[in-house]
Amino acid sequence: MSFVSFPTDPNIMNNEQLNQLKENYANMIVEGMDMDDLCQMCFDMLMDAYQDCTEDDIKGEVIELYDEEMLESLMPVE
Repeated sequence: MSFVSFPTDPNIMNNEQLNQLKENYANMIVEGMDMDDLCQMCFDMLMDAYQDCTEDDIKGEVIELYDEEMLESLMPVE
């Protein structure tokens, strides 16, 4: 006997239901965090996102979203 699922299987969620489950789960996680946890999670996610960026990528983004003055203020001190 084979257990093959078909799109009409009532146990399979449609895209809208799956997205709602994801939203509900994300909200549950966020609601269980304090501000320090949220800040750390945000920092970790940003650092992961910037992991493969080049110097030009980062500088370009800072200038695009803020300005050259902000870039200068963020540059490491020599």
